[in-house]
Amino acid sequence: MTLKKAALPLAAALVMTGCSPVSFNVDNMLTAPKLTEEQSEIHEALISAVGNNIKLKYPRNGANRSAYVIANIDDEESEEALVFYEYTSTSGESEGLRMNLLDKNSDGDWVSVTELAGAGTDVDQVIITPMGSGNQIDVLVGYQGISGEDKTLEIYSYNDGELIGIGTDTYSVLETLDINSDGYNEIITIQRTLNQDTGLVNAQAALLELSRGEITKSDGISMCGNVTSYVSSRVGLLPDGRQAIYIDALNASGELQTEIVYYRYSALQNPMQQRSEKLLPMCTRPTGYYSTDIDDDGVIEIPSTRPMLGYENAVAEEQLLMTSWSVYKDFYNLETEYSGYYAISDGYAMMFPGRWADRVTVKNDPDTGEAVFYKYGGDINSDMTELMRIAVVSKQDSEDYQAEDYELILSKGQLEYLVKLSTDKQEQLVLTIDEVRNNFYTVE
Repeated sequence: MTLKKAALPLAAALVMTGCSPVSFNVDNMLTAPKLTEEQSEIHEALISAVGNNIKLKYPRNGANRSAYVIANIDDEESEEALVFYEYTSTSGESEGLRMNLLDKNSDGDWVSVTELAGAGTDVDQVIITPMGSGNQIDVLVGYQGISGEDKTLEIYSYNDGELIGIGTDTYSVLETLDINSDGYNEIITIQRTLNQDTGLVNAQAALLELSRGEITKSDGISMCGNVTSYVSSRVGLLPDGRQAIYIDALNASGELQTEIVYYRYSALQNPMQQRSEKLLPMCTRPTGYYSTDIDDDGVIEIPSTRPMLGYENAVAEEQLLMTSWSVYKDFYNLETEYSGYYAISDGYAMMFPGRWADRVTVKNDPDTGEAVFYKYGGDINSDMTELMRIAVVSKQDSEDYQAEDYELILSKGQLEYLVKLSTDKQEQLVLTIDEVRNNFYTVE
């Protein structure tokens, strides 16, 4: 299948409406980010070209979250700028989303080169990436419509003063990576379609790549059929070093599950769909437990949960959970790398060393909010031997805790993670501070 669009002529796309005072309107002036000097110059050039009756539009997702995306998208040394905005009428109503390409002239001044209509009401994400040989850099813009989960992808190349549309598609999930290890980035999209007759949702993952100036699309592979929405996706490695996409999705029961898309045998593969009866129960868990590279080795870990010791018969709202973090291993295996307590709201995981397995549980201190780790004696409500407690505090309060025999585990931003260890030297389950630090991970 070939996805191709005609070139958009420079003269037809160029908009010039005369000079106007420099001013701009955004969705919320109180939270609008302050412009850098370069962005201010770009904005002044934009206003000179299109007028000041505009509202900037900020991408909602992806790495580029500014309304001003600055990158080198041609074979010149200087950078270009893409600005996203919508025109507003005198009554404040939108008159359509636009993307404007600006470049520097021979005097080093920013000027508007071309303006294109956007394929939606909001910008979902902007990706600048090379997809083929040579110096060509491609621009991917995902647009969000008023309704519906699927978004519209527009793919552009900038050649000889023209922003050329070379492909379009729709997606619920969009990622770019060198998934087939050919040295160039490909696009992976996941599309969901609803069968109006049966009410069932069908989802397909497909590979799009650039070949001789055209975007070609594979036939695609099936995704799991019990998904109601895709919540997040991220690119990471498999343990064997291949790149893959890890997709967290909500299923019909309101739980999270993970699917993996990677390339093998000259085609995309999704092991969770291919062996769903085996693998899905192993990677299904409550909401909030997202796949992540917890140990920063490039390989994404997938969480699963079970009740912590002593909570097996507690109601769901009162349970504390043991979280296991697993990686996908060929063939159709999830292998657990870590297990421990995951404090979602505090952004850390304390993994249990081997001697803690089936012997330690956790309770939250209602007065301090600390996680307290105990030697489990068979009854969560009975007196248990405290092994340690973890506190998450601001840097300004950290000294007060350390004066009370808490020790610093890790400092991150304005937060510090501290532990207070039991002083019982006879209890073999008490960890050293080095053991705590080696088993402690922050989770983003």
